[in-house]
Amino acid sequence: MSKSPMIRALYRARDLRSRSMFDAIRRFARGHVLDVGGWDFVETAVGQGVQFDAWTVLEPSDRSPGQNVDSRVHLVRSDGCRMGIADGSVDTVLCIQVLEHVFEPIEMVREISRVLRPGGHAVLLIPQTSTTHLAPDYHGNFSRYWIERVIEEAGLEGSEHQALGGVWSSMASHLVYFFLQSARFGGMSDARIRRPWSFYLLWPWMALFALVALPIALFFSLGDLEEEPNNHLVVVRKPG
Repeated sequence: MSKSPMIRALYRARDLRSRSMFDAIRRFARGHVLDVGGWDFVETAVGQGVQFDAWTVLEPSDRSPGQNVDSRVHLVRSDGCRMGIADGSVDTVLCIQVLEHVFEPIEMVREISRVLRPGGHAVLLIPQTSTTHLAPDYHGNFSRYWIERVIEEAGLEGSEHQALGGVWSSMASHLVYFFLQSARFGGMSDARIRRPWSFYLLWPWMALFALVALPIALFFSLGDLEEEPNNHLVVVRKPG
């Protein structure tokens, strides 16, 4: 299974906007890395200079971790909420924009805590203002306050927390996704979602507004508010 050109473009845009994510991964990734739901993210991580001894991609499906990775990388087919991995057996866990696709996200955070060795770190990228994507496997977004509480309840310690983006960059993202959802691009919409007749009447004006507003929103994002970030970049540590 491979990503479509559009999906690859969206992931590249995410990676460009989340450069601090790779900085955090380079600083905290050690030893055996468990990449929860990462698919072929390891290819990007290797290209970004991330160091590791072993890399396990945990996926519930047959998604391959890629063709251009070395023998240190292997795939485990399992549920991220019930990993089937031994307690305290990995040094680093990555969970990059996965929790919004999980029906039991609290269970996944608990599992991340369980498999981490004492003193190990997890790097998480968690969306707050994401639009519908990869439907029907999309279940919602998370606030800073939910994140802080679930980390505490899972027995983890927060090491770093950085808001990526804000009100204006979130607006820009929604304007881009407006076109994808309007076209019912795969995973961005659902056949059960109906359009009122006024949508078709007003669409040209909506599209014009989006095209004009997008560069303005991106410019204003240079001085963004962090109350509505696109994502939370969170680094946690397991005590011990």
